[in-house]
Amino acid sequence: MELKINWNHKRCKHAIERMWLRGISHLEIKQALLKGQKIKRGMGLMESIYSYYSVIYVERFFMRNTIRKVYPITVKIME
Repeated sequence: MELKINWNHKRCKHAIERMWLRGISHLEIKQALLKGQKIKRGMGLMESIYSYYSVIYVERFFMRNTIRKVYPITVKIME
């Protein structure tokens, strides 16, 4: 399945601000989504823990096109 990250969604603005504050790039977010440990959160949210940070996101599957679309919500540092 192909991974597409939607950075134009209204809730992604918060994630982009948090990435900028924490010094995390778009490539590092993609690595976290592909390689990180997945945990289900409430209300359809997922969390991917990778290295020293985690990404909270909403995920949608489109089977017709075999696309996994991700909408990042926030990025947090693990302590």
